[in-house]
Amino acid sequence: MPRPAKGGRLYYRKAEDRWVIRDTGGYERSTGFGFGERGEAERALQEYLAEKHRPDFGKGDPARVLITDVLTLYADQRADQTQRPDVVWGALPHLIEFFDKMMVAHATPQICRAYATWRTAQPQARFKVGPSYRCKTIDEVPRVGSQTARRELGVLSASFGYAHGEHKLLYPVVVAMPDKTPSRDRWLTRSEAARLIWVALGFRNMADDQTATPVWRRPRVMGADGNPRAEFDKSRHVARFVLTGLYTGTRHEAILRLKWLSTTQGGYIDLRSGIMYRRAQGEGESAKRRTPVPLSKRLRAHMTRWSRQSTTHVIEFEGMPIDRLRRAWTTARKAAGLGEEVTPHILRHTFATWAVMDGVPFSKVAMALGTTEKVVEQVYGHHAPEHLRSVVESVSGRRR
Repeated sequence: MPRPAKGGRLYYRKAEDRWVIRDTGGYERSTGFGFGERGEAERALQEYLAEKHRPDFGKGDPARVLITDVLTLYADQRADQTQRPDVVWGALPHLIEFFDKMMVAHATPQICRAYATWRTAQPQARFKVGPSYRCKTIDEVPRVGSQTARRELGVLSASFGYAHGEHKLLYPVVVAMPDKTPSRDRWLTRSEAARLIWVALGFRNMADDQTATPVWRRPRVMGADGNPRAEFDKSRHVARFVLTGLYTGTRHEAILRLKWLSTTQGGYIDLRSGIMYRRAQGEGESAKRRTPVPLSKRLRAHMTRWSRQSTTHVIEFEGMPIDRLRRAWTTARKAAGLGEEVTPHILRHTFATWAVMDGVPFSKVAMALGTTEKVVEQVYGHHAPEHLRSVVESVSGRRR
């Protein structure tokens, strides 16, 4: 199927370091935002699209309602209240580009599969191309993954459901999505976790033979004042992140939002009671249940020390909060000798796996993770075969 004609979209003009909006007929408008402000530029695009076209739902017949109208409604009224607004805002430009001029009823399984095919043929936007970068040409840039296309189609499905709930559509339209990738059975061993923490604290294996017993030391570099210092200041926030994830099983984005005081913008740490509150003050519950979790004695001691070295957030870089842990995580992962499958989310898997292997009941692990006992049993149950020992002993010891 040929790709639909492009509508309003973002284009990065490198010479000016600006994201601009391009539309049919050669129209262009600067967003005023640079390369590192993609999220703000995407919002400017949505504002432009809202100005350009006012939604018309008529009598709500899906065969007569534009998909772009439904997406615009969702962006205006619902996007910022979702659990992951960044996912919604990141998906909208691609959905609008592909489904431009299509009606809601046109979102058949075949068309949805075509979207996934089109999307997974595109290069990932976060990779830079040029002689000085890892990817020299556009062909070397990794393509968008199938799960990214699945998340974006999930935004489309959510927008249809929201429009139906607001009585803008006569009936809901089901969106066909790519199959969900099976969960990876990858977790960190105790030694791997220790290596990751060591390198995040600036230690490196100084042994001449990498197969020999590791010799962990902090390489010393010359500081701005001309004195030697240990090179760990730029990555110690990674160590905080790793310890928090390993000892609480909290999700990546929730850890980065943690503050030392109760706010309406993220979770917080109550050092006096030793409790991590994953939800912001007054924030409603979502599908990803964010239950409070106690701090272990070890983590509480760490956090008490961190609180004296921070401003507002638990995880900070040079006194400022961060939105994503990418480059620093990759540097630490490589220095620890771990593969690309070791992503920040693996800390949550490791927390659950260690707990199950230690014999903690599934129900308690589920409460700590903020999920259901059924999910814990399905995903991590194979790490605890001992709980079935009474069954096999009963059968093998029974006399006939």
